[in-house]
Amino acid sequence: MVSDKRRSYTLLVGTLIVSLCGLYTISKFDNHDLFKETNYSNNENENVSELLKEKLTLSGLTVRDPVYIKDAKTNNLRKIHGRFLHITDIHPDRYYKENAPIDNLCHPLGGKSSIEENNGDVNYLAPRFGRAMSGCDSSVDLMEYTLNWINETLRDHIDFVIWTGDNIRHDNDRQIPRTESQIFEMNEIVSGKFRDIFENKRTIDPRDFDIEVVPSLGNNDVFPHNMFSLGPTLQTREMFKIWDVFIPQEQRRWFDRGVTYLKEIIPGKLAVISINTLYLYKANPLVDDCNSKKEPGYQLLLWLGYTLEELRQRNMKVWLSGHVPPILKNFDKSCCDKFTLWTHEYRDIIVGGVYGHMNMDHFIPIDGEKARKDLESMEDETYWFDELSEKQDPLDIYELAEDASDAHSMGAKPINKVSYMNKVKAEYYQEIQRELKLADPQFTPLDEKDFEDLDDDVELSLAGGKKKKKKQKEKKKRPTKDEIYEKYSIVNIAGSVIPTFNPSFRIWEYNISCINEDTIMANDYKPWDTFFAELETKIDQELSLDVDSDSLPHIAKKGKKKPDKTIPGKKPSEYPLGPAYVEQLFSPTKFIEYFADLKQIDKDYQSFLKAGKSKAEAAEKAFKYQIEYTSDDKPYKGKSLLVKDFLDIAVELCDDDNEWSTFLDKAFISSGYKDD
Repeated sequence: MVSDKRRSYTLLVGTLIVSLCGLYTISKFDNHDLFKETNYSNNENENVSELLKEKLTLSGLTVRDPVYIKDAKTNNLRKIHGRFLHITDIHPDRYYKENAPIDNLCHPLGGKSSIEENNGDVNYLAPRFGRAMSGCDSSVDLMEYTLNWINETLRDHIDFVIWTGDNIRHDNDRQIPRTESQIFEMNEIVSGKFRDIFENKRTIDPRDFDIEVVPSLGNNDVFPHNMFSLGPTLQTREMFKIWDVFIPQEQRRWFDRGVTYLKEIIPGKLAVISINTLYLYKANPLVDDCNSKKEPGYQLLLWLGYTLEELRQRNMKVWLSGHVPPILKNFDKSCCDKFTLWTHEYRDIIVGGVYGHMNMDHFIPIDGEKARKDLESMEDETYWFDELSEKQDPLDIYELAEDASDAHSMGAKPINKVSYMNKVKAEYYQEIQRELKLADPQFTPLDEKDFEDLDDDVELSLAGGKKKKKKQKEKKKRPTKDEIYEKYSIVNIAGSVIPTFNPSFRIWEYNISCINEDTIMANDYKPWDTFFAELETKIDQELSLDVDSDSLPHIAKKGKKKPDKTIPGKKPSEYPLGPAYVEQLFSPTKFIEYFADLKQIDKDYQSFLKAGKSKAEAAEKAFKYQIEYTSDDKPYKGKSLLVKDFLDIAVELCDDDNEWSTFLDKAFISSGYKDD
């Protein structure tokens, strides 16, 4: 009898426990995003708690409710914050050792201890997290604490990550030369850290990410550095194995050829293209230009053109990303002009471009109309020798050699960076200042240079400013400011984690209003796997046509020339300007630049150690990133980040020496850097 009662009691308790567990599980599922009812009313959007508001404000992020959308691919609900992270050039060095001599690249010496070698002077010794401008790569601790800070502070408030490469130490220590296996191994380690932070912990699917990650190949991620040939090769295959979870499976074959791919971020709405800029990079000795069909750069641009057109037909918007910025300092001229022209002619869909490599936080406007004129003016016989064309100063060949040499040491101790930034100001910003000034109807040119640079068909009297028509030429209007704004696009070049200056990274915020309108369902277009399979066949057919004759220098030929499909046609007039030019869905609205003040961090770290804290406790308390500045601060306007805003900022930087000094300080990540 007692036994039966005990059995009944045990059964009752067990049933109660199972029921409670079931209710708890159902409750958790009901509260999960994927199980919420599809309802796009304001009531469905979660209210931001006061605690969260405070956290967002302290992080410099705009306080706003996330938006829930229905994923066009999975039909599930998804939370969109309107932010993404751009991080670049981590350069972890496993040979970096705390208290090793800085002048030995922060690598330990044999024999005497580093402290003995430097007579006890700690100023010559490597701090745990690095020292700005020391010429050393990142310590592994700097990488790990940076990623941990991002995980704890920003992870739950962003939608995707653009990660633009260079995850390996520089090959600048002859005592410890890099090996191919070391490069693959460190790439795999860093890739694993990104996967662990941003993956979906609630599923066993290794490709399911809470926050999508879009990596790009850096010039130091390959062996030897800078050198990368067209695939398939051992390196392209190894990079696919390392990035397997990040790369869409339908693009595996093309990735194996070129390490370039497209990643849908918000299916049917927003994508990111990761570009292998090493195929356009003039410091890569395995590539020449972007004119021959055999050249990797030509094939990359061919793929880019077809992919951009597909995105246009789907009415999607796209960010461009890559390691090396697409400017003449870095790219072969034919590659630079063609790439610039693609960004210009697809200005209806391209939101912007983010790049790394140069370790300085700045932007460069590139002129799409000038790129087209340069391409059209090149004759076949001279185009193949574009670096020595008559449009170029003969002495520029020495500058090209200097740039190639600079590429070898990029990321080490900074040299002549103020001089570089002054060149940016003179060659880009002041040109824009002049153009916008001439576009002002009230402006009368006062010097010969301004006079000569007006349209050929319009002259202004230097004395009285009266207009004169040139003989038998049709008069044209001066370009308006809007026309000048439209011909430019912006190359955003990021600060880096490596302490060339202070470590830094950026959060971009973007417009998510009306994101639930005009949803394009995935089944409205052919699946991506079908598109990319057909694209590969199409590209192979293009490359097989006259490939032998195409590989020879172009000599002027009689008859009609075959069109170069790596040069885009002009944007059809029916397509309106995109998010980079007119405020709309996905337009960038704000950025927040974070930096780690290494000098202060080391000071705090040492203080905590002296106070009796363990190394782990001292590091945990001392290490942090903070807001360096935001686009709400001068010289930025704070209202928007359209192309016209960047061009207006360029003019302001030319007009105001104090603003330029502030801009330089931010370019060098508040490190106090000056040229020697």
